[in-house]
Amino acid sequence: MEVEIISREIIKPSKSLNNGLKSFQVSMLDILAPNSYNPIIFFYSMNNNNQQHSHNATSRLKLSLSQALVRFPMVAGKFKGDSIHCSNEEDVGALFVEAKAKISMAEFLKAPNLQLLAEFLPLSNPNGPSEKAFQITVQVNVFECGGIAIGAYFLHKVMDGTAGSAFIRSWAASCEGRAGKLVCGSFGLGSSLFPRREIWDGYGVCSEETPFVVKKGKSSTTRRFVLDAMAIANLKGKAKSASVPYPSRVEVVTSLVWKYALKASRSCTSSDKKLACGEDPKRGSAVVHFVDMRRRIEPPLSENEVGNILWRSSTYYEASSSDMELADLVILLRQSLSKINNDFIQKVTGDDGFETFLKSLQQLHEIYAKSSETFLFTSWRNMGFNEVNFGWGRPAWVACGGTFGESIERNVIVLIDTPIGEGLEVWITLDDETMNLLENDPEFLKFASLNPSVKFA
Repeated sequence: MEVEIISREIIKPSKSLNNGLKSFQVSMLDILAPNSYNPIIFFYSMNNNNQQHSHNATSRLKLSLSQALVRFPMVAGKFKGDSIHCSNEEDVGALFVEAKAKISMAEFLKAPNLQLLAEFLPLSNPNGPSEKAFQITVQVNVFECGGIAIGAYFLHKVMDGTAGSAFIRSWAASCEGRAGKLVCGSFGLGSSLFPRREIWDGYGVCSEETPFVVKKGKSSTTRRFVLDAMAIANLKGKAKSASVPYPSRVEVVTSLVWKYALKASRSCTSSDKKLACGEDPKRGSAVVHFVDMRRRIEPPLSENEVGNILWRSSTYYEASSSDMELADLVILLRQSLSKINNDFIQKVTGDDGFETFLKSLQQLHEIYAKSSETFLFTSWRNMGFNEVNFGWGRPAWVACGGTFGESIERNVIVLIDTPIGEGLEVWITLDDETMNLLENDPEFLKFASLNPSVKFA
């Protein structure tokens, strides 16, 4: 597959941002967020390969993006030090790339090649952006059939999944002409709740002190697995208990991946892997889940609040992988996730909040130290990505990741809704040896299909 770059330009806000507010202070949680970009690609099926139609669609995307940047000025600025600056009109904006994909969209989605997804994205190296980097970068890819893939990177230092979704949905509403959906982004509650303080860099979400970074000289692999509604219903039946009679989709899928990824890790034969996991076969393991605090604080925060309003919930299991029962894992997950509630948030943001904040991070790193493996989960469910409509209907598929050269991440899992039905896509990044075992495990594959064709209406 060949993707030809046609043009690159900087999209400026449609109005001046010089409205008196020249900078936005970031929060402690923003500082600890990964210094990288989150990738997302929206595929739209349009059986119209007329050049004028494609030109009109691209022009609408540019105009509406410039309007969205006015409503989200903190996204248009540049990240410098501990704040986002919007004072220099020459610096603000978003990178916009136009490209042609020399393949039909249906052909690509028949067997989506994750390694080729990077061709639909606007940066060749998404890791470690400099202060000159744009917070949002976009590439519009037109297929031979007239279909369009909109690939975007948003800077994790400023936008978590909820914030990224709010911006993209507002941009799409502007493009479609839905005036009632033109929301504005707000920024500042995060820094008010979690003001910037001096803190050890190792507490960062994906610092080298965590289990989520590939060791030097090693590499990792990303695979896409899909669990349909029937598989998830089957899992719920196996995972229910008196304590949790109605487990959620996220709980049962998290437990399944945890169980079998750990099994694969402990079956590795390389000396490096055995050394990393330790000699004790009964050594425990853990899961860390990102929790959106916007929905758990009282009263709830707006989904349009930009920043990283996330907490890391940890769940530790002492037994070995052979002893792990789905029902037991679901109970532990439910208990740990339920602790991130309004009472906890009030405590961590109160008068002695920083001490509570530090204690929680210290406990998290103690779990890392005693676990043979720790897996980091983030759920993009219910964020509205499958409803993003630029005027051409719902996307046929939303890809939330891919393989971009030698990934620096490992043990990272992203959950997202399937385009149709009540299934889940699970994007898993593991070290190469562990992934090779997981993707060939017949027990795991009874529930999860490896990179099937994309089904869309």
